[in-house]
Amino acid sequence: MIYLKLFWTFFKIGLFSFGGGYAILAMIRQEVVLKNAWISSSQFMDVVAISQMTPGPIAINAATFIGYQKGGLWGAVLSTLGVIFPSLIIMTLITITYIKLKNQPWFKNIFQKLRLLSLGLIAAALIMVLGDAFRDLFSILVFAGSFLVSWRFKLNPFYLLMGAAVIGVIFG
Repeated sequence: MIYLKLFWTFFKIGLFSFGGGYAILAMIRQEVVLKNAWISSSQFMDVVAISQMTPGPIAINAATFIGYQKGGLWGAVLSTLGVIFPSLIIMTLITITYIKLKNQPWFKNIFQKLRLLSLGLIAAALIMVLGDAFRDLFSILVFAGSFLVSWRFKLNPFYLLMGAAVIGVIFG
C-alpha cells in the first residue's frame, strides 16, 4: 500500500505544481511532512540540501530520496515515476497534437506567434542580465572578443568559455 501512496502523492505533486524546483518544494513539504508525516521537518531540510547537491531536477531528487526512505528501491522508483509521469503525459499529448495539426494554417499561425513570444522572453532575460554582465569596459571587451571569435571561426562555446575564464583570471 505504501508504494501506491508514494506514487499517487508524487503524481499529484508533479501534476499540480508549477514554477520549477523551488516552487515544488512547498508542495512536497506539505504532502510528506505535514499531511503524511513520512519525514520530519529537519529530515525534509536534509532532503532539500541533498537534492540541491545532486545532479538533476530538485523535485526528482527529492522524490527519489523520500521514496527510498519510505519504501526502499521500489519506493524510490515509484516516487520518481510519479513525479515525472504528469509531464511525460502532457508532453506526449502536446506532441501528438502537434504532429496531427502542424500543417493546418491556423495552427502554423499560433506557432509563429509563440516563436515571437519566445524571442521576446529571451530578449527580456538578456536585458535583465546585461546590467550585471557588463560592469566595466573589460567585461564589454571580453564579450565583444568572444562574440567576434565565435562569429568568425565558429568556435565551440566551451572553448570560448574557457578562453574568457583564462583571460579573466590573467587580466581581470
